[in-house]
Amino acid sequence: MMLTADAPAPPRRDGRKLAGAVVALGAAGWVVMAVLHEGGHHHAPALGPALTGWVVMVVAMMLPTALPLLDMLRRFRGGPGIVTLGALIYVGAWTAAGAVLVALHLTLAGWLAHWPYAGEHPQAPLGAALMLAGAYQFSAWKDRCLTACRSPRGIAMLHWRGIRPAWAEAATVAGVYAASCVGCCWLLMATGLLTGAGSLLAMAVLAAVMAAERLTRHGRVLVRPAGAAALIIGVFLLIGAIG
Repeated sequence: MMLTADAPAPPRRDGRKLAGAVVALGAAGWVVMAVLHEGGHHHAPALGPALTGWVVMVVAMMLPTALPLLDMLRRFRGGPGIVTLGALIYVGAWTAAGAVLVALHLTLAGWLAHWPYAGEHPQAPLGAALMLAGAYQFSAWKDRCLTACRSPRGIAMLHWRGIRPAWAEAATVAGVYAASCVGCCWLLMATGLLTGAGSLLAMAVLAAVMAAERLTRHGRVLVRPAGAAALIIGVFLLIGAIG
C-alpha cells in the first residue's frame, strides 16, 4: 500500500480542514432537508426530484460517516484530488443504490394509491419497512458489511496494490468501502426514504444509529438492540394499521 511514508506527512491542519468541510456539507444537507420539511415537500412525485432528495439525504446522513475513509485517502500520494475522487465515488455508489430504491418506492406508492386501505393507514408501509430493516440487523450479511465499513484501512490493505496510478488505487478502495457501506445501511436508508422529510427527528435518529454503528468504538454492540427496536416499532405500527 503506497502511503506517504517517503514524503512529508500531510499537515494535521489539513485533516481539520477536511473534517470541517465534510461536516459543513453534511450540515448544509440537513438545512436543505429542513427547508423541504417546512415547504411540505414530503413526497416527490417523480424520479428526478425524488432522487435529488435522496442525494441530499446521503450528503446529510452518510457523507460525514465516510470521514475516516476520506482522511485516510488524504494521506495517500496523489494530492487533494484523491479525496475528492473518493467522496464522489462514495456519493455515487449511494446515488446508484438510491436510483433503485427510489424507483421501487415510487412504483409501490403508485400501486398503493389505488388501494383505499393504504391511504387510510399510511403507517403500514413504514411499519413493514422497519420490520425488514430490523430483521436485517441480525443477518450475517449486515455483520460482514459492517465489519468492512468500520475499517477503511483494512480495505486499503487488501485492495491497494501499489502498481497502478494513485487515483486508480484510491478509486478501488473507495468503491469497495462504498459498497460495504451500502450493504450495511441500505435498509435503514430505505426506511428514511419512506419517512421522507416529514419527520426530521426520525431522520436524525436513523443517522445517529448508522453513525454510531460505524464510527464508535463499541458500535457493533448497538446493531442488534437497534434491530430489536425497529422490529418492535414496526410491529406496533402494523398493529395500529390493522386495528
